[in-house]
Amino acid sequence: AYPIEQSPARCRQAAAVMHMIMNNLDPRVAQFPEELVSYGGNGQVFSNWTQFWLTMHYLSVMEEDQTLALFSGHPAGLFPSHTNAPRCVISNGMMVPNYSSKEEYEKLFAMGVTMYGQMTAGSFMYIGPQGIVHGTTLTVLNAGRRLGIKDLTGKVFVTSGLGGMSGAQAKAAVIAGCIGVIAEVDKSSLMKRYNQGWLMEWTDDIDACINRIRSGKIYQD
Repeated sequence: AYPIEQSPARCRQAAAVMHMIMNNLDPRVAQFPEELVSYGGNGQVFSNWTQFWLTMHYLSVMEEDQTLALFSGHPAGLFPSHTNAPRCVISNGMMVPNYSSKEEYEKLFAMGVTMYGQMTAGSFMYIGPQGIVHGTTLTVLNAGRRLGIKDLTGKVFVTSGLGGMSGAQAKAAVIAGCIGVIAEVDKSSLMKRYNQGWLMEWTDDIDACINRIRSGKIYQD
């Protein structure tokens, strides 16, 4: 995202929201930025690019005594509020309860009238794997404790996935002190995490992987 000072906003809070949106859609952060998807395969920031531009326009003219209401990736407009009120009120995945089946949701999603914003995509707060690394580390440590293992040194943690949320697994293994082996079928996801420093090493050779595990157990590196 570009520096917050470059945001064309009338108030600092609106500029901060602009900054959050642009960070969510930064190619270094988002999974499919061209489709407005931050992570999870379907965690969208907006329903379509028209809604993105409408929201950015509203934010550019927002004053400190106004609130922007958004629902399922659609801005409803700016409303009078006060300086201590939230600048944005957001809801996602809106469905009428009597019609909240999977089939009906997929139909309405295709029509662009509702969307699944995941936990932090539709609320503009996605920060990549760093947002889940703490919880993932605790999960690995607690898995060891459940097995009666207090020290994970030399233990091998085998898992899969280096996407937006699962990308934290490799770093969590390092923090927990074990050897992490993470399988990933999408090389672009693998290389993104490797280039970002979430992954220490990678290989597509199973024999090299096994030898590296043995070396790590011996030398604890």
